[in-house]
Parts: sequence; structure tokens; C-alpha cells
Amino acid sequence: MEILSDGETDLRAGVSLWEARNRAQGCVTHAPQDWRADVVIIGAGITGSLLAERLTREGCSVVVIDRRRPQQGSTAASTALLQWEIDAPMLELEERFGFDTAAHICRRSFQSVRAIGALCARLSIACSFAAREAFYLAGDALDPALLKEECALRQRAGLPSVWIGANELAGEGLIAEAALRSQGAAEVDPVALARGLLTCAQGRGAVVLSGVDAIAYEHGALGVTVACDNGAIVRAAHLLLANGYELPDFAAPKGHRITSTWAFATAPGVDVWPSRALVWEAAEPYAYMRTSADGRIIIGGGDEDISDPNARDAMTPEKTALLRDKLKALAPGASDVSIEYAWAGLFGETEDALPLIGAVPNAPRTFAAFGYGGNGITFSAMAADMIAPMLRGERDGDEALYALDRFG
Repeated sequence: MEILSDGETDLRAGVSLWEARNRAQGCVTHAPQDWRADVVIIGAGITGSLLAERLTREGCSVVVIDRRRPQQGSTAASTALLQWEIDAPMLELEERFGFDTAAHICRRSFQSVRAIGALCARLSIACSFAAREAFYLAGDALDPALLKEECALRQRAGLPSVWIGANELAGEGLIAEAALRSQGAAEVDPVALARGLLTCAQGRGAVVLSGVDAIAYEHGALGVTVACDNGAIVRAAHLLLANGYELPDFAAPKGHRITSTWAFATAPGVDVWPSRALVWEAAEPYAYMRTSADGRIIIGGGDEDISDPNARDAMTPEKTALLRDKLKALAPGASDVSIEYAWAGLFGETEDALPLIGAVPNAPRTFAAFGYGGNGITFSAMAADMIAPMLRGERDGDEALYALDRFG
């Protein structure tokens, strides 16, 4: 069995709102033993939890392995804006893929947000899920005229967006030259959502090995074996990699990079924009913000091409100040808010703004679900929808779009 690096790193720093709100779960201890399952999942964050819930619902036996406590990796650093709009505007997607494919990408993302809401309701997960509008503000990437072109493409695709000017936007408590107002977004507490999904999977028999490191993998024609640092061995028909930005060597694809981002949450009781819509900019880099169930503002951004955690953490005071200035500029009513939580994290981006979902090349019976960019949770839900049938040998029409080897 070959021992491979799986990219262990310090995924985040500071204390996020979700950590403060959700008491951290302890590690699940098991005596070292041999486990057998239909599927072994690496990662107990939002992606692994969505996969575990979906697969146990379909009758699969599942073992989940995570070196941390559940939900304590990148999931806890998310700002959890659930958007169907991806990082690349439709204008860019149309230029790259053509209109029909661009429209299909956005429609499937739209359905994924809706599916998350339906899942939360069906499983009665208390995670502060709430449907929201979204405002996409004009910026240096798309000015008001280009936003009108973007709006026309969305409407042609049947996606619910309208163009509004500065005066109407000001009535919402926001400042920009223009914006697209869209339906179909949502907000959620990402740690509570992941915990609820994983708890549901455990209720159906899923085993969670947390505080345990997967240190070696063996891929064969009939199954996959994973060795852990505590002596446990997991033998499964399939391996699913849902470990976010800690990619094993054998699954690290081209065409992606790790980036740093920063965020903060204000004290509760803030009422700045009445619609409580999600807000983000057509800018590079862009800021993104939302409210919470208890009336906080959560804002993130200031992204930098920095993958070193020490360099990222050293910039946190500077980035927090930058985000505060950005909040005042976009929402003047937030000028006097106080910051209660501030944090930083890593996230991944691909060259085409699409996620990496599907079979891992040259690794039999192994699949990956890496949600990238500003749509991590939305893409994670889509990954569960795609991968579950793949394990049964079925094909998905979008396999080529999201393939891990699409960049060569």
C-alpha cells in the first residue's frame, strides 16, 4: 500500500460565527479494527455529510474518516451564501461554452439551492435555512451596461433576474450604480447543516471515524482499502474524496489553485437592508455579504492568491479593516456596527469557475467532490446528486463539464 501526502494544512484561523454558535463535537473514538462498507468517505464537512446522507438514504453502508472533529475544517469558515449564480457571470460562461451550456450550468445550480432547502425541510434540520433574494452589484468587472446584457442572458435562460438602477437600490439601503435582483438564493448555518446531515446518516448506520488520519490508499479492481494512523483499516467498494482543499497527491488536478479569503460577523440586532438579500459585487476581487437569523451582518472577501496559512493569518487585521470599509461603502447604514467575530480561511478556484466532480483518473473505484469558489455548498449538493448514480454505474450528462482531468 502506497503512503501518499494528502495536503494537510491549517485551513482557517480566528473564530467564526458558526463555531461560536455550535458547540464543537468531540472526536468519535473506536478501537482500531477492520471496517467494511460500500463506501468510504474522506471528509466530515459539508460535502462529506451531504454524500453520507444521500448514500445512506439509498441503502449504502458508509464509513466517514476525518482527521479533525466533524465540521471543523473549511465548513466552519464558510459564509454560507447559497447562490445559483457562480463566480463567472453568464456572459463569460456563454463565451466559453455557448449559450445552451451556460444556461444549463446556471439552471442546475439553481435547482441545487432549491434541493438543499427541500432536504432541510424533509429531514427537519434546524440550520437557519432561509430563502433569500440576491443583489449582484455593478463593479469593475461588469458596469451597468454589461449588467443589462447579463440580465438579458439570464432572462433568456428562464432565470429570475431583473436589472435595477441606483435609486431603487438605494431604497434597499445599498449603494451601487446598478444591480441585478435575483430570486432563488438562500442562507444557512453551514456547521448546523453539516451536523444535521451527518447525524441523519449515522442514524442509518454510518460510522464516523474522527480525529483519525487516512494515511495510505490502495486502489483495486474490486475495491479500495484505506489505512488510518490509529491502525484501523477500511475496505470499501468505492472511495469518495470530500476533503476540500487537502487533496491527496493522486487526486490533485491541474487547473485549480488555493486562495485565501477573510470574513467577519457583526454583533446582532443590525437592520441595514430590509430585504435581507444576499449581496455580492461584479468586481475582482469581490466582496459578498448576508445577514443572519439574529440580525448580524456577515461579510467576506479581500481574496488573495495566498496558500500559506501564516501569510494569510498575518493579513487578517488589514483585511478586516478593508472589509469594514467595504461594508460602509456598500451599506452606509452599517457605519457604526461592531465586529464580534473575525476569521480567515482557504478556498479553491478553478480556471473555469466550475467544481471538480467525478471519477479520479488512474484511481479505480475512486471519485472526488471538490466544491470550489463562492458556491461550495451549492456545488457540494450537486456533487451528491451526480456521484450517487455514478456509483451504480450510471452516467451523468455533465461528467465532462466537471471532470477532474478536463484541464489536461
